[in-house]
Amino acid sequence: MTALTATPSQSTPPRTASAGLKRFATIAGLVGFVLFVLTPLLPVQQTQSSFDWPTGEVSSVTAPLISYTPESLALTVPLSAVSDLPPGVTTVVSTLPGDAKEATTRGMFIRSTDGDLDVVIRDKVPLELTAETLESLPAEAMLSISSTSKATTLRLTGVSAAVAAQYDTTVDEDVRPQLTGIYTDLPSDDSESLIAAGLAAHVEINSRFTSSPSLVKYVAMIAGLLSLLASLFALAKIDALDGRGHRRFFPANWFRPTVLDGLVVAGLSYWYVFGANTSDDGYLLTMARESQPATYMANYYRWYGVPESPFGAPYYDLLGLMTQVSTTSMWMRLPGFFAGVLTWWLITKEVLPRLGAGIAGRKVAHWTAASAFLAFWMIYNNGLRPEPVIALGALLTWLSIERAIATSRLLPFAVGVIVATLSLGAGPTGLMAVAALLAGLSSLIRIVYRKLPQVGCQPGATRRQVFAGAAPLLAPILASGTAILVAVFGDQTLATVLESIRVRGWIGPSLKWYEEWVRYYTLMLQNPDGSFTRRFPVLMLFFYLAVVLASVLKNGRVPGSAPGPANRLLLVFFGTLFFMMFTPTKWTHHFGVYAGIGAALAGLAAVAVSQFVLARPRNKTLFIAAILFVLAFSLSGTNGWWYVSAFGIPWYDKTVQYHHVQATDIMLVIALIVLLVAAVQSFRSDVAQAKYAATHQGQALPAPRRRARSRRFDGLVAAPLAVATTLVVLFSMASLAKGFVAQYPAYSVALGNLRSLTGNTCQLASDVMVETNTNDSFLTPVGGVPLGDSLNAGDLRGFEANKLPPSITDELSQEPIPTNTAGAQTGVTDGSNDPELAGQASGKEGGIRGEVGINGSVAQLPFGIDYRQVPVVGSWTDGPQFPAEDTTVWFTLPARSETTPLLVVSAAGRIAHHDYNGVEQDGQKLVIEYGTMDDRGNVTDIDEIEPFDVGKSPQWRNLRIPLDAIPESANVVRIVASDLSLDKDQWLAFTPPRVPELQSLNGYIPANSPGLIDWTTALQFPCQRPFFHYAGVTEIPQWRISPDHEAKETHSQWQGYDGGGIMGVAQAVASSIEIPTYLNEDWHRDWGSLERYVTRGNNPQPADIKENTVTRTGWWSPGHMWLPEERG
Repeated sequence: MTALTATPSQSTPPRTASAGLKRFATIAGLVGFVLFVLTPLLPVQQTQSSFDWPTGEVSSVTAPLISYTPESLALTVPLSAVSDLPPGVTTVVSTLPGDAKEATTRGMFIRSTDGDLDVVIRDKVPLELTAETLESLPAEAMLSISSTSKATTLRLTGVSAAVAAQYDTTVDEDVRPQLTGIYTDLPSDDSESLIAAGLAAHVEINSRFTSSPSLVKYVAMIAGLLSLLASLFALAKIDALDGRGHRRFFPANWFRPTVLDGLVVAGLSYWYVFGANTSDDGYLLTMARESQPATYMANYYRWYGVPESPFGAPYYDLLGLMTQVSTTSMWMRLPGFFAGVLTWWLITKEVLPRLGAGIAGRKVAHWTAASAFLAFWMIYNNGLRPEPVIALGALLTWLSIERAIATSRLLPFAVGVIVATLSLGAGPTGLMAVAALLAGLSSLIRIVYRKLPQVGCQPGATRRQVFAGAAPLLAPILASGTAILVAVFGDQTLATVLESIRVRGWIGPSLKWYEEWVRYYTLMLQNPDGSFTRRFPVLMLFFYLAVVLASVLKNGRVPGSAPGPANRLLLVFFGTLFFMMFTPTKWTHHFGVYAGIGAALAGLAAVAVSQFVLARPRNKTLFIAAILFVLAFSLSGTNGWWYVSAFGIPWYDKTVQYHHVQATDIMLVIALIVLLVAAVQSFRSDVAQAKYAATHQGQALPAPRRRARSRRFDGLVAAPLAVATTLVVLFSMASLAKGFVAQYPAYSVALGNLRSLTGNTCQLASDVMVETNTNDSFLTPVGGVPLGDSLNAGDLRGFEANKLPPSITDELSQEPIPTNTAGAQTGVTDGSNDPELAGQASGKEGGIRGEVGINGSVAQLPFGIDYRQVPVVGSWTDGPQFPAEDTTVWFTLPARSETTPLLVVSAAGRIAHHDYNGVEQDGQKLVIEYGTMDDRGNVTDIDEIEPFDVGKSPQWRNLRIPLDAIPESANVVRIVASDLSLDKDQWLAFTPPRVPELQSLNGYIPANSPGLIDWTTALQFPCQRPFFHYAGVTEIPQWRISPDHEAKETHSQWQGYDGGGIMGVAQAVASSIEIPTYLNEDWHRDWGSLERYVTRGNNPQPADIKENTVTRTGWWSPGHMWLPEERG
């Protein structure tokens, strides 16, 4: 017996609730409901931050704002300050550093050029004053700027009314500038006179989200929760008056695990350690880590740091608390793992029995449900995303409703309402649980009517009496449905949550309901979103549905099932399909919510199949052919996994195949053959029927007798569902196991998880190796040749110091690098058209330098290489193309050691090489020759080796050769390069070879040093700290960790300026230089990149932020946040 159909422990005649009990239930429920509804409007204690400038000394200060723009900005500048600017500088006051990306497009600048003055705000020039005009103004003339969400006003004070009328300007739109501080070129020596003249700025920071509940709000929330508990207690008392006695909470077999239970839990446990993670794990981990210093759950990477509310609570809050213990993957993913175990336990102990004895008694139903559950859970729910708890919540909601219906009691329904709202709070796909509520709504109404006599409302009562009688029954449910508002609005207000919704909707992605097809389109792409193992469970889900619907249409129900629960399960599924149309994003990881309901549907389908495929052999064969076709279609996807989960995985970038024969084609052929067999069986059956009818007066051919022995295999008829799904599950397990074995001793997800069990919890950071002495590691040329001449002292033709493009992109500039400094421009190439550089350039994109290098080059060198000591040559030309060749001098190899395992050459251009998969890539020749030099300078045993080319071509990258690939007898090396192509896009550039010292990234980055960790990589770097923000102001990042270059291109755009992302702050306040890094024992792998940030400006200091605690009502708003006009 399950808990839903348990025999009462004792029965007594139904009784009527006392007036006191009814009154108590009604008042407690309504009080809870009212207090919960009032929660968004109750006051909070907000930390209002601001700063003033200057304070004591006129110098640049930093205060990067997470919302980009301030709440308001007030600035006064004495126009006489223009004359104080030193020669060669132009910035009087600005809100961004002058060298920030698109500085005048995003910020505000008061500039003086040749004595003129102009004000630039987001590419608008609302005020210009010529040098003559400035000279004619009184000494006390002042420029006053006020910028708010309503308007930006520029006024001249201390001048005549006529002059003021001529130049006063108002921009009647929100053009508040991005602000990372106040910057100035004014001399600090004149601070006293400038401050006395009126130089001042006041910045009111948008810190509306930094708030905590007021005492009134705390009291209301606590009182509401206590009222809810009291009302539920009263509802339980009313339920108990039905005279049916106590009901068993757990079914009798709840604590009796079976072999299948052990296998499922073992599968979940294996996958927990060895399995792939989900794409957003790092995203959610960083949000959780940031929630503690920020004091609210912000969407860290996008949307200007607005709260996740109304979604995320309380699940994200749990993750935030867990980060206070540890941030390692094995710890943070525990909620999902426990949710998986509990979900399966509910399926096998509660759900399948509730679907009917004919379902619960069939082993094939349990095995099919188990395989379907693992196929969903392993692929979609092995991470930090909320889908695991939503899948569990939806199942618990359905079970609560079913228990309410089976027992005619309302307490289970109220509990189901609470679980449904918690599921909805976890994420928008939690609407799935709401679908479960709606599926049982009509039953709720019937229960209420049946219970009316228990509350003294007899048949024939008036509407008023019915309403009064229903109040103690429904008031607790009202309180249950609104209790989630405590989690959603606990530290936020109605105004702040509405503003966060506005921001997310404006920036997007925010797809319409009719664009639901995008989710399924994405599932068909040839990337990890549309991989074989992600497609299969979703396609099978609809296959299960088709089977169940066919059985229902034929028989009225699935034979052996309880029609009520089964039909409500179908309603939940269809309701989920409907509600998911209204989620603003259409990611494939949302399919993880189907893990519980989908497994239950698979159990129903397994039983339904056996009822109509046993009749004829043809039916069995057709069914198998259909499964094979689904499998063939699924196999058309790659075996792709996210980021490091793909390390060592077979076919991670292609379809499953052997010697270029694709598994999808093989499976399709098999499916067609099986279909042909079914056609032959059908033809033979029709012929036999026709013959029998001709000799027996048109009678139908009787069904053939089946041997008793054949009945033993009835379950196997439906088993193809379980067999196919189990094979896919085993394939996934084998793929990750192979990845672990193939990678070892190099890094893999499994290795990182296993090491964390031994105390080494820093994951990938322990295996990424960083160069610590790049400029000191260049090899010494033999024969006394200076390093600066080493690239052109050998056999040389066509390679020169300035034959490099001015910027290195896929489409090269047509302008050559100037060969003299007079025409050279300073600075670095912005690279704004390159998606990878949505954050900022990192030095790999080339550029022109203002100073001549050691061999006469003015090309920007990457990776922090010092142009004053390291030469560079290239073969790029803009005009006629000529062949180029260079064989450098020999370089001496140093003694080998564990800390110097690589020979490295920094190079750019398109270089012929074999990629990670051994596929030859087109390009020009660059190889390393090695040999043994004797005391007389003779080199013997010369051979060559192709270096690993890792990174995006044609940008600068570090070619590398493991020194253990070079014979120990070799003691000299040299570079041999040739560009024999006349294609302008085929060129080479390189620097001398080096053997750098390597150190793990975990040891290289100082402890507690703030940085930007891209969201894909964050789960793999739990020991590194993201830069935080509090009261609207962020820390200044000191470094950035990014994934491989393909992922970096995508993610930089997501977290970049246009999306209100965290990188929009980092790129404005700091420039970056990529540091050479490598993956230990997997030297050919593009693991990602490490960049060092350098704060822009002339050593600016942090602003003195003032924080005041202010009581705000739930409807208070300082105005809308700034959003780009082109969005929405």
